[in-house]
Amino acid sequence: MRALRPQQLEQASLPEAIGTLARTWSAESAIAADLETTGTVVRAAPGTEAAVFRAAQEALANVAKHAQAAKVQITLTYLSDTLLLDVADDGTGFDPGDETGGYGLAGMRQRLSRVGGTLTVESSPGAGTILNVSVPLAEPLEGASR
Repeated sequence: MRALRPQQLEQASLPEAIGTLARTWSAESAIAADLETTGTVVRAAPGTEAAVFRAAQEALANVAKHAQAAKVQITLTYLSDTLLLDVADDGTGFDPGDETGGYGLAGMRQRLSRVGGTLTVESSPGAGTILNVSVPLAEPLEGASR
């Protein structure tokens, strides 16, 4: 069960966990990473938060591995019924139609689809990359304390 829900989410909200992830990743990669959170933060279903957190982890891993970026902007947006995660870098970019290099994006898509979410990638060679995650914010379970 612990592998399904990241340990970072056990004692922190999703924005706090992603903020810690960004600071740690930035220190290790020497790439500046900033997090901005907008909207009213609400706890999403555990599976939804885990999928979004794992997408942020994979996105940052991809930036460190492939992008040759100097900075990354992470934006977490809470709308009334949707949670959005955007990870934008100023790196080398790539052709999003060519996913032959690995399983990262496909894995993110599969994980997000399990919670009703989607992943889109905007990029072109030389122009950086923006990863967009969208997941529904389901109604809280009755009697659930968060």
